[in-house]
Amino acid sequence: MPSRRTWLRLIGCLVLLLILLGAYGYLSLSRVLDREQIENVEWHGLGLTTQGIQLEQLSLQHPNGAVALQQLHFKWRGFSLALPFWQQIDIAQLQLSLPSRPEPTSADSSNLDALLEQLGAVISLMPQRLQIDALQIELPCAATRCQLQGDLRLLKQPSETGQQLDVQLNLQHQQDQLGWHAQLQGDASAAALQLSLAVNQQAQLQLNSRLQRTAIGQRWQGDLSGDLQHSTVLHSWLSQWLPSSRELPEAPTAAQFQASWQLQLASGPISLALLQQASGQIKASASLEEPWPLPAIGQLQGSVELSARGLDGQWLADSLSADLSLQHIAQALVSGLPTPLHPEALQLKIQATPMPALIAEALSGRALPLQVQLTGKGPSPFALQGTLILADGLPWGLQLLEGTLSASSPALQLEGWDIGPLQAQVHLDGYVDQQQLQLKLGKGSQLSLQHLNNGDFRAQQLTASSNALQLQAQLAAGTLLDWQLQGPLDLNAQLQHEQLQPQRWYWQGPLNASQERTELNGTLRNDAGLQLTLQAQHNSAESLNLQAKLNEVFLRSGNPLQASFTAWPALLELNNGRLSANANLSLASDQQLPTFKLELTGKGLAGIYDRTALEGLNSHLHLRIGPKQLQLELSDLRLAQADPGIPLGPVQLSGRYSASLQAPTQGRLELRQADAALMGGNLHLPAGQWNLAAEPLLFPVEVQGLELEQLFTLYPTEGLAGTGTLDGRLPLHVSRQGVTIGQGQLSARKPGGQLQFHSERIRALGRSNPAMQLVTQSLEDFRFTVLSSQVDYTRDGKLNLAMRLEGQNPAIEQGRPIHFNINLEEDIPTLLASLQLTDKVSDIIRQRVQQRMLERNAKTAPTEP
Repeated sequence: MPSRRTWLRLIGCLVLLLILLGAYGYLSLSRVLDREQIENVEWHGLGLTTQGIQLEQLSLQHPNGAVALQQLHFKWRGFSLALPFWQQIDIAQLQLSLPSRPEPTSADSSNLDALLEQLGAVISLMPQRLQIDALQIELPCAATRCQLQGDLRLLKQPSETGQQLDVQLNLQHQQDQLGWHAQLQGDASAAALQLSLAVNQQAQLQLNSRLQRTAIGQRWQGDLSGDLQHSTVLHSWLSQWLPSSRELPEAPTAAQFQASWQLQLASGPISLALLQQASGQIKASASLEEPWPLPAIGQLQGSVELSARGLDGQWLADSLSADLSLQHIAQALVSGLPTPLHPEALQLKIQATPMPALIAEALSGRALPLQVQLTGKGPSPFALQGTLILADGLPWGLQLLEGTLSASSPALQLEGWDIGPLQAQVHLDGYVDQQQLQLKLGKGSQLSLQHLNNGDFRAQQLTASSNALQLQAQLAAGTLLDWQLQGPLDLNAQLQHEQLQPQRWYWQGPLNASQERTELNGTLRNDAGLQLTLQAQHNSAESLNLQAKLNEVFLRSGNPLQASFTAWPALLELNNGRLSANANLSLASDQQLPTFKLELTGKGLAGIYDRTALEGLNSHLHLRIGPKQLQLELSDLRLAQADPGIPLGPVQLSGRYSASLQAPTQGRLELRQADAALMGGNLHLPAGQWNLAAEPLLFPVEVQGLELEQLFTLYPTEGLAGTGTLDGRLPLHVSRQGVTIGQGQLSARKPGGQLQFHSERIRALGRSNPAMQLVTQSLEDFRFTVLSSQVDYTRDGKLNLAMRLEGQNPAIEQGRPIHFNINLEEDIPTLLASLQLTDKVSDIIRQRVQQRMLERNAKTAPTEP
């Protein structure tokens, strides 16, 4: 038995050892506290037992939070002199308060090696066993600050890859309990996580994930499964962490889903950008028996299964099936569409289908055929269905075969256009990959609009159809490089406009459009028989060119121009001859108004203008309307005959008219030739220029070679005949008030002529009046040497002739000279009307003459007192 001296020595050595250990521990702890920025450490109730060290209370502060612990028990079992010193720790209560804005850390999370090293360091600092009976964590949330309450159990034990950390966290939310169980392993090359969630002891979520560093980056693999039977509890718990503006929609009661993945990633933290460039495989399935709310999307219901693999961010489906419906679609997804086109619900069905016989060559041997049906419900329902072929190997590609789209929509307003109810039936085939896009409409594709209105323009029962319209585009990295749309296009509609006669119009021809240029070539026709060949071009510089050609129209079978355009003169009727035209409209990018050119050619035209019959009209007219100026060129007009009651013709006319568009009726008229044959002679207007803004206009008409014999034939008077040739001048004054002639002159050519007037009524007048007897006898055979007359014509149609006759009758007093002064007045409109009321004129002229006479008589009738 040791002596007393020996015991004293042993006790002294033990006390010295404890003092040394205490000093070492105090110095080590101080260094640790300073390094970790821990301050305000307060504790009391320290106790020492054979089981370990007990501490009643401990509190400390750190820039990232404050901690308060009660009833700590540090057990001797597993104690070491290295951190974390005690390997088994029990805590009755832990209170943790996190600041609203945590201080940023200096750790570089973008480096995978550093991340794995930090993870290994954290695991190494954890004790082998940690149990917290009451856990209270206060941290910022959506409203102000929220609390997590529950308990925590942590176990650390060795594993094949280093250390394994097992964490069991139970959180209390209202009357429910959320149990989180996590197993974390990590070392310098890999990290693995197993996480599960149970609500009220019923399993909800299970996650297995492993992240491993490789020679070419990092490998991430894992699986996720869920059978959410308490989704309302999760919804309530998550809602408290979201701001009120992003409140979660009400969740259904259940949902099931599974997913697994094996991905090769580049170095760096896991992010959406990194995942978009990943390679590997993904399998996923979900079953939503009730509508499941998805923020910013809507409520989704149904089932889906997907298997896909990718290479450097290019993902291809190995298998796909779905039966999904989307309701209460988020407004942000349809904000670009007019309100009547917003769908209320979408239904998508995808299922496997046998391989079609004809597929794109690029998909041969690597195709995944699917039957797809997409339907939309709402004010504008639609249905799209067809065979969708996906490439199951790189490069990716997609083909649509025998696609059919049926759609309808109500009336809507769009940028000033009133668009009536729409019906569409489209058959289409398409193909797209990373380099190209092809889309082709099939036979029977048609779009119908009840009406289409904009301002004064109105189109009713509009129909557009095509059986081979194709869209081709070149792509690169998802960017559109170039595109071309070409193929036949048929349009028809009932058009209404102030310049058009109401009727149906038809367009048929090819369309060729690209980024640089758009071209239309085809035929425009209507129910009246008008047919125009049209060419339209529009290029990227925003210049527009439109060319129209009217092939020769034979007017004997009808006048389609008169039946098509309201601008056709109402008093002009053409019923014979041929008419052709060429028109061009161009608009440059630096101009606001277009330039219009028209070339009109008539051959052998015949018809009626007002009360004048026209025969044998040949003309060539050029019209140019520019942004500021109007020009009309009449190079050669020839009219065989115009008959306003007295035949006039042939007529030859050529000239030019130019005016400003601001005052189109006040321009300058230039006549190069104006001649008309009349009664064996000619009316001639010398070449000249006139300013239509200066009224009245004076046209000095020259009369040459009028034959009296033809005058008396056209204007028959009982017993009156004669011969002679008249020349003269007629100064024609034209203004808005009408046409007048002032002090015109007519005279007979030398040597004169002869007048013969045999009338029993005139003879009887002479026998009863001796003063008139010489006159009547002289006129029975009057041979004149002088016949001259002053001519005046008033606005009301009165022609006044002041005539002077000088000559003789050989049978009277041996032919002594006789002079006459005769004043005549004639109502020319009435005279011409009487000459036209014969059986030789058309019914149209007769009706117009009679109507004009009635209107004239009504104006001149005296008013009752």
